[in-house]
Amino acid sequence: MPRTKETPSDGLVHVVVCGGTPAEWVDLGVQGWSRRFADLATGVAHVGARWVTVFPHHGGDDDSAHGDALAALYEQIDKVETVETHGIRRHVWRRDDGVNVVVDPNADGHDRFARVVSSLARSGGVIDEQALSGALLHPVRDEPDLALILGPPDTMPTSLVWELAYSELVFLDIKWKDLESLHLEMAIDDFN
Repeated sequence: MPRTKETPSDGLVHVVVCGGTPAEWVDLGVQGWSRRFADLATGVAHVGARWVTVFPHHGGDDDSAHGDALAALYEQIDKVETVETHGIRRHVWRRDDGVNVVVDPNADGHDRFARVVSSLARSGGVIDEQALSGALLHPVRDEPDLALILGPPDTMPTSLVWELAYSELVFLDIKWKDLESLHLEMAIDDFN
């Protein structure tokens, strides 16, 4: 499938950050997430990227409860909207300059993929790479250029299945709680 680009530039458009667990995400709280949204946007804006999608590295048995707790938390943060398509609930924070941060709290990439395929099959539409990509990446239209994976490089995240297909991978052995815009900038420098 030809990659789509929201902008004609050859630079980054979409960066994926994968780290932490839904439980760790809840622990950030409203103030922590407000800072995290701003840091993520700052970390990619200097190269003109417009999208950052955040996935947990892995999860646990109580991920659905954490998903509900995160939804309640995001309702308290300015500029966050919840979008749902094909059974996938995401939260989108939009900065005034057009940089968007999408949070998908689903730690099971296989489950996300199966739900999208099932939803597309029920709708009677064609299930092809373009339809899958559009549904799995919504509201982003572009495949990820770069996936920054927090944690040891010998452990692939359970949350990413589709998103790894066209992405360059950068591993940083840091904890989710320690992520700052500087880490994104380092990963982008490695990518470039």
